[in-house]
Amino acid sequence: MTLRRHFSAFVAVLLAPAIASAANYDTANFSTEAPTAELAKKFGDMAEFYRREKAIEWTGKEMPQWSRRCPLQVQITQGSAGGATTFTFGQDGGKPVVTSLRMEIRGDAKQLLHSVLPHEVTHTVFAHYFGRPVPRWADEGGSVLSENDEERFSHDVRCRELLNAGRGIRLRVLFRLTEYPRDMIVLYAQGYSVSQYLVKKGGDGREGRGKLLQFLGLGMQGNSAESWNAAANKVYGIETVDALEEAWLTALKTPPTRVVARDTNPPGELTSSGSAPKTELRTSAAPSMPLLEPPVKAIRGTAPDRELARPAYLPPPDPTAFDSSPVVRPTAPEVPPPSLLLPPELPRPAKP
Repeated sequence: MTLRRHFSAFVAVLLAPAIASAANYDTANFSTEAPTAELAKKFGDMAEFYRREKAIEWTGKEMPQWSRRCPLQVQITQGSAGGATTFTFGQDGGKPVVTSLRMEIRGDAKQLLHSVLPHEVTHTVFAHYFGRPVPRWADEGGSVLSENDEERFSHDVRCRELLNAGRGIRLRVLFRLTEYPRDMIVLYAQGYSVSQYLVKKGGDGREGRGKLLQFLGLGMQGNSAESWNAAANKVYGIETVDALEEAWLTALKTPPTRVVARDTNPPGELTSSGSAPKTELRTSAAPSMPLLEPPVKAIRGTAPDRELARPAYLPPPDPTAFDSSPVVRPTAPEVPPPSLLLPPELPRPAKP
């Protein structure tokens, strides 16, 4: 089975001249290609750093060295940043394993280093831990946990906006999805929110991440309503996924917060009182949020069952339930008009 995440052909054509003159740098697990030798070394070394850090954060130990280096292509561009990773899954002595992988990232160098690269490397941790594709909400949501504070805050606020708009997907449906839904922005934002909630509920840090992996492993066994209910009960002591959903929604009634700069003095300058200027402030004000990328990967050859092909949406809750404070509302891609939003439990009309 191959899991592929790809860029548009238009972007590939535009970047072709830059790729042709790229420099290469090899490490133990990555073969990095970037516009300059300095960038190739920087990204190659950071890929190894994140590979070790994220594996320890999630599993408590490093991954063994891969049998073949992962090609890592770095494209420095203006505008939005994004990544794509291809996995091929197979068997090794009857055990499911990743047999090959390839990674491509593009965008501003700083954003790539601090958000996109750790996000993509986290995908490899999940893939090697399970040896097969992870449910889409957890694969993307868990990987967003590796992004910088600003990106995580943006996803947090956006999730509340989507829920207030009635676009959230019932967890009993979201957990079982093996393909990306049409409303991609929901998968990223809600997947991150649920992943973050479960990590915190499991004890936060390494313990919380380990329990989320345990939850995923149990739920993926059969990928049925019964398996996910049993996983919620065993790992989190919550009887059903519906009860888990209610607890997660209740937790979201607390407004999101982030740390932002507040220092207006030149670096090193003291305030009029002689003390050092304050440099951080807790706030729930949302930043200007960039749009999420359109769908970038899918599991080929896996047909979702009839129930999962028609996800049920969460109804719009009390407008005051999720306080996201002043926000900038972007125009999201693939957004159905209000007349097409369905109440919970009703199937989406069949396409003619």
